[in-house]
Amino acid sequence: MFSLPSTVNRQLSTEQPRLLLWSPVGLMLGIGGYFRLSDEPAIWAGPLALAVCMVLLVALRRHSLRWLVAPFLLVALGFCAAEWRSHVVATPLITAEAHGQLEGVIDEIELTEDKTKLVIAHPVMEGVAPEKMPKRVRVTVRGQDPDWQAGDRVRMNAALFPLPAPDMPGAYDFGRHFYFRSIGAVGFAMGAPEMIASNEQSGIRMWLNNLRHHIGEDMRAHMQGAVGDVAAAMTVGESGPIPEEVKDALRNSGLAHMLAIAGLHLGIVAGIVFFVVRLLLTLYPPLAMRVSAKKIAAVFGLAAAAMYLSLAGFPIPAQRAFIMVTVLFTAMLLDRRGITLRTLMIAAVLILLLFPESMFGASFQLSFAATLAIVSLFEWRRNWHIRNFVARHAVDIALTSLVATFATAPFIIYNFNRFAMFGVISNMIVIPLATFIIMPGMLISLLLMPLGWQAAGYAIFGWGVDIMIRLSQWVTSLPYASPRLPSLSDAGLLISAFGLLWLCLMTRRWRYAGVLFIAAGLSTILFYKPYDLMISDDGKKVAVRLEDGEFLFIRGRASSFDAQAWLRYHGQEDGLTRGDLPKDEKPDCDKVKCVFQTHGRRVAVALHNGKTEGMCEENAAIIISADRLDCKAPLLIDGAFLAQNGATALRFENDKIVVESATDKNNRRPWNPRIQ
Repeated sequence: MFSLPSTVNRQLSTEQPRLLLWSPVGLMLGIGGYFRLSDEPAIWAGPLALAVCMVLLVALRRHSLRWLVAPFLLVALGFCAAEWRSHVVATPLITAEAHGQLEGVIDEIELTEDKTKLVIAHPVMEGVAPEKMPKRVRVTVRGQDPDWQAGDRVRMNAALFPLPAPDMPGAYDFGRHFYFRSIGAVGFAMGAPEMIASNEQSGIRMWLNNLRHHIGEDMRAHMQGAVGDVAAAMTVGESGPIPEEVKDALRNSGLAHMLAIAGLHLGIVAGIVFFVVRLLLTLYPPLAMRVSAKKIAAVFGLAAAAMYLSLAGFPIPAQRAFIMVTVLFTAMLLDRRGITLRTLMIAAVLILLLFPESMFGASFQLSFAATLAIVSLFEWRRNWHIRNFVARHAVDIALTSLVATFATAPFIIYNFNRFAMFGVISNMIVIPLATFIIMPGMLISLLLMPLGWQAAGYAIFGWGVDIMIRLSQWVTSLPYASPRLPSLSDAGLLISAFGLLWLCLMTRRWRYAGVLFIAAGLSTILFYKPYDLMISDDGKKVAVRLEDGEFLFIRGRASSFDAQAWLRYHGQEDGLTRGDLPKDEKPDCDKVKCVFQTHGRRVAVALHNGKTEGMCEENAAIIISADRLDCKAPLLIDGAFLAQNGATALRFENDKIVVESATDKNNRRPWNPRIQ
């Protein structure tokens, strides 16, 4: 007789050897729990929960219930890691706009198309008390100067601002991102920085930053245009100078991962070095018979991976790849098999414990999702035997591109509101191109650079990059190459992620239920609820959704950063301005304000800061202004409201107005300058 509990228990017992692979999930639940709190927990909360779980685990060590304690132990460990990391990176935050002379040491140099973003360490600013000054600040400077180097002390007139809040409710928190880099303010320089002392601070970190910057400059100088920009991004991670149209083409064709220093890059570099060293050793038979060419090549491959990781600036995907490569080559040295799902599990656990905040980054999510699917695929098809070398590798590339594309689809839609329809085809072409032309060319360039002969490598490297760019532009020109999609909900992403884990980590037939979970998560797009009225955290951008679903920007430009985030969330390309509407449909505007009707409610929006004449006399249901007002209105969203709540979005549901704000759920966290 069929019994559901006994059937489930029997199935789980066969999966017991794989349960350890779920360890990162427990850590992520703890990390997510910490970041979802509305108030900062007591410093002892995490360690206490961890200690209780450890005591219970020891007390129940001979009892079958000990397996129920282990997941809670992992959750507590993840919570503890996130709490500890938050305290380690803690820095004072600028809470109000500050102007004056800023002095400090250049710690990092980040290039864009026409600007430079300098991360200044040990900053000092007139008018700001030393104990209130952040550990580091990021300042945007117009233009680019090749003489700037990490370690130089500079002085400049600058304006500093509090860390940015999320662009809209539920959006990515850039303020938190900066906080975990120990950056407590952002701003811009008014004029060029003045050099005070050259190379005031030194060390391996400063040396690597300068070397990375020098290599990027050299590549851009020798490979003109977008080719040099993309080559520098693939080598040292400087993607800022790449023209936006090239970034869009690579993104829309499913090749944006080539701009990041990801596992593919590091794996290819390590693999090339391993193959070349092993080949050279086997060419001399007397030596090959005395030593293990495979083990010596593994040492060289590991060293090459470590050097490339350092040169790339330690991005999360490359860290994941380096851990896996380390396990692989160590396994070779010990005559064991290296690339398994356990290797990926070890990489995930280490990164989550060291950098728990990385869990919320797109690079972490995409890197681990793609690698999980690929490793699981090759584990599943281990018993396939295709004798023809070319056919075997063609099948491998096709399957790798296919599973990586679909495994990362929920995360791409969630983070970027796009899906590259022809990404599988693009990657089937680019992966061999990267393996046999682009990455070997890059490696040759780096090896010849100390001799000044890097131009030979650049010729190969640049040719491959040029083909990749042209391919991306062609794919982007195809119909429906990269449709915009509404945002996937948090619940939808979690359901899809669980489905991917279930499909890849389980071994019995019930693993295929994971496909249903992935489909169910993606289907939540169909039920997304658009916002009807959106206001930026500074009140300078206001947009209302029209009856046809398009957004009309009453104040601000649709091309601004905040506005683009709003449009992406709703799966739209462009917004409308007041000039785009017919005369009889335009809102009633004067030099001070705009008044319009939406969903049966009268809304008044102030068009300029400092000009609020007549706002309170409009008898509007909703009054919006960047300035603080003393009005009696059913809903007043003014400077005081926005200072406390950040970017705000409204939904009109029958007779009710649903108000959501960006900082509702994170009001009392250390990265929120509003509570400092």
